[in-house]
Amino acid sequence: MTYHKLLQRQINKYLPKALRHNNDLNDFLAVIDATYRSYEKEKNIMHHAFQESEREYNEVHDSLKKEYELKKRSIDNLYDSLQQINEEPIAISDQEKNDLLFISGYLSEQINKRKASEESLNHTIQLLKTLLANLQSGIMVEDKNRNILFANQLFCDFFALGKTPDDLIGADCKAIMAERCHLFKDPVLFKKRFETVFKNKMMVTNEIMETTDGHFFERDHIPILVNGALMGHLWKYTDVTERENALSLIEESEARNRLIMNASLNAIINIDSKGKITFWNRQAEKMFGWSQIEVRGKNLAETIIPERYVAKHSEGLKRYLETGEGPVLNKRIELSGLNRAGNEFPIEISILPIEHNGEKFFCAFIQDISERKKAENSLKAQEEKYRNIIANMNMGLIEVDRDENILYANQGFLSISGYELDEILGKYAPDLFMFEEHLELVKTKRKLRENGISNLFQLPVKNKKGEKRWWAISGGPNYDDNGQWIGSIGIHLDITEQKRLEIALKDQKIKAQQASKSKEAFLAQMSHEIRTPLNAIVGFLRELGKQQLTSTQRDYINNSEIASKHLLAIINNVLDISKIEAGEMTLENTDFVLENTIGNVITVLSPKAREKGLTVNKNVAPEVSKVLKGDELRLEQILFNLLGNAIKFTASGAININCVLVKEETGWQKIRISVQDTGIGMDAGYMKNIFKKFSQEDKAVTTKKYGGTGLGMFITKELVELMKGRIEIESEKGNGTTFHVYLKLEEGNPEKIQTAGRKMEPGSLKDISVLLVEDNILNRMVAQNSLKYYNCKVEEAENGLKALEILKQRKFDIILMDIQMPEMNGIEATLAIRNELKLNTPIIALTANAFKTEIDRCYAAGMNDYVTKPFDEELLIGLIAKYTVHDRTPVKEAPERRLYDLDMLRELSGNSSDFIREVVNVFRAQVAELIECGEKAMEKQEFAELGKLVHKIRPSVESLKITSIADELKLLEQMAKETNDYESLSALYVFVKQELETVVAQLQQYELD
Repeated sequence: MTYHKLLQRQINKYLPKALRHNNDLNDFLAVIDATYRSYEKEKNIMHHAFQESEREYNEVHDSLKKEYELKKRSIDNLYDSLQQINEEPIAISDQEKNDLLFISGYLSEQINKRKASEESLNHTIQLLKTLLANLQSGIMVEDKNRNILFANQLFCDFFALGKTPDDLIGADCKAIMAERCHLFKDPVLFKKRFETVFKNKMMVTNEIMETTDGHFFERDHIPILVNGALMGHLWKYTDVTERENALSLIEESEARNRLIMNASLNAIINIDSKGKITFWNRQAEKMFGWSQIEVRGKNLAETIIPERYVAKHSEGLKRYLETGEGPVLNKRIELSGLNRAGNEFPIEISILPIEHNGEKFFCAFIQDISERKKAENSLKAQEEKYRNIIANMNMGLIEVDRDENILYANQGFLSISGYELDEILGKYAPDLFMFEEHLELVKTKRKLRENGISNLFQLPVKNKKGEKRWWAISGGPNYDDNGQWIGSIGIHLDITEQKRLEIALKDQKIKAQQASKSKEAFLAQMSHEIRTPLNAIVGFLRELGKQQLTSTQRDYINNSEIASKHLLAIINNVLDISKIEAGEMTLENTDFVLENTIGNVITVLSPKAREKGLTVNKNVAPEVSKVLKGDELRLEQILFNLLGNAIKFTASGAININCVLVKEETGWQKIRISVQDTGIGMDAGYMKNIFKKFSQEDKAVTTKKYGGTGLGMFITKELVELMKGRIEIESEKGNGTTFHVYLKLEEGNPEKIQTAGRKMEPGSLKDISVLLVEDNILNRMVAQNSLKYYNCKVEEAENGLKALEILKQRKFDIILMDIQMPEMNGIEATLAIRNELKLNTPIIALTANAFKTEIDRCYAAGMNDYVTKPFDEELLIGLIAKYTVHDRTPVKEAPERRLYDLDMLRELSGNSSDFIREVVNVFRAQVAELIECGEKAMEKQEFAELGKLVHKIRPSVESLKITSIADELKLLEQMAKETNDYESLSALYVFVKQELETVVAQLQQYELD
């Protein structure tokens, strides 16, 4: 084993060889060897470390020398810096100057002071930024190079930049303004103004700009100058939209107020607390004669106040300013005013004290009451006059309260009643003057007054002596100043003598009415009696005309038809006259083509004209409307009469029908239709009488040669006048005649013109089932022939009872119903069909009575239409087709005219259906009682009992406004009390009964179903 050289040397020198191989000793030596080697290694390391330390020490030494030099220079520089920082020289010694600790301490002190200043400055800056950011204005600060240094959120919002304020820092302000100038109403002006303000470094305040969306911005600009040098710009934008709008409204309000005050009908004058005029409107200029310029600043006492009022005016003004009290303020007072000419006139003045912004002034409203004063004086005179008239007039005036207690009566009333004033004041008026049977009427009249209704009525009353007198009473409601109903006022006239005359006249009227009704009944009966066989004659002639005939037979048939038509024309003329005289002639108002109407008449009458070698010409001026509105059938009747006469009285030549426009108004035309012939003409004397009934020139010759009844021209004139027109004649004996008809017609609607339906062909009503209800066997044969020609299935019934039995067994498509039949007439049968059998089968009346009352009864009973006998086959077949083949129109739900009116009851009841139903049921019960008891009374001739029944039902008749029998009902009641003429009473009673039965049927159908 090799040991460290020092240990090996010691072993070699001191250890015996014998021990050198001892294992334990060798282990010990090995440990020592390791120690030697470790020591040597550490020694080498320490040596190396010392060398390194020496080297490093030298380096540190050199570095310290350099640092010392640098420190010294730094201290000098630091000292110089401190000298610069401080405004005053630093007083320190050379030793302190080289004392780094002193310098560092002093520097630390200065740094702390600077930090405190900077922190204070930063706090101030943050405070300013926060303040600017939270201002209710858009703020933007830019530097002198136009770069944005600061902006708040409102600025970004106002200009809709879509950026935050931090995003704008450093942005080009000029570019942003150029980009957003479109937001303003005048972008060019905004941009130009912005540049002008910037360039000229102008300070701008309260500059208003309007945006395109109606907002207003107020702009302020402040150039930022430091020691005279421009460092930047501050812009402020404030949204003043509400303020500007408010100012605009204020200006508009002020302008409007000025206009109102100037337009006022009153003079308006404002004066200040010194009495000086500050405002003077136009009405004041007109009223007093001074212009506003002339009086502004003048004292009111110098202008419009008469001299005698000046002192009081000054005292009143002074008193109000000192005490706040003024006896004439806030009141309307009347006094005299003074105009520029020095004339006084009456005025009404109201003075209002006003305090505004600590200042007091007065506003005076003045009205010239000169005219009112004249009217008041005149009214006073009139009131005095009328007071005297009321007190002394022959008519009696009475005032009652809501309970009919008398409050006042004039001398006229006292005279006709026989009472003294103190005898009737406060008394219940009906007890004093009314008969017991009229007390119910008082309640009705009181109800009318309560509802504000006035009326005039006649009433039998008793005077103080108990005598029966007749009074005409005009009653009306009485109201207080607040419009509240407080009672009634009645004016009474004693008409006892007139009433006696009236009763006498009524007797004569009854006879006249009986004669009229007899005439109407006679005409109706004659119409029926003549038309019934005539219907058979015309019908059989029509059927014969359908057969194969020889020429001679055809001539006989044609002549017979002409004769029957002539007879029918005479009957129709007589009936038309009766209708006109009875006021039953009514006119239709439908659209028609005038040229076609004239053409139809010419077409029908042309054969007669050709037989005489005459030509008929027509000419309708182009200015005349193609379509007019009116009664085409009646116009045709007028033209038939005129053209028929022209053909009749013209032997040769031509007949011209001309129509021209006379005058045109909006929606209306006045036309003239002229029929000109070249016939025999007429003399002036006859022209005066041509329109009279049965009038003919030289009747013996005319009737023999030309025929006729003399009724045609009378009917023509009546029809023209019924159409609100007039007819004129131009004629000369031997030189022809011209008739001019002037009519004012409404312009029609071409779209409403209905083209005529095609002619019905044989068999076109195939399998249509018809129930023919007719008592006359000949008329049934005529109708059967016509209906079978068109393949209808017909079943006959001789009267209404038979028809009802048949209808209970089977249904029909249509019913043809005669009116006058034995056992049960057509009206009764129709009512039973509608009300008992509840059938809606169309019913066409076959009537020989063409009076309106008859037609109304047909409709009221529930019939759909009617045909007059002798019937026109084409018309009858057309109606059957209308209600079966063409349309199958249901039964008419309402008649053309209802005989009652429930409007007043609906108004009084607030449109209560229960109330209406109750009144209707009461009325039905009263009618049933009148019919049942009235028949018995008539049989026993107990006319007084009949009068009581009629009197009982009259209020209900008035309530339901059944005006068709109002006069007859009064007359029947009066006659029942004052006459024993059975025939007159019976005729009147039957008429009233029939009308009431019709009303009951209508009420049942329209109000109770």
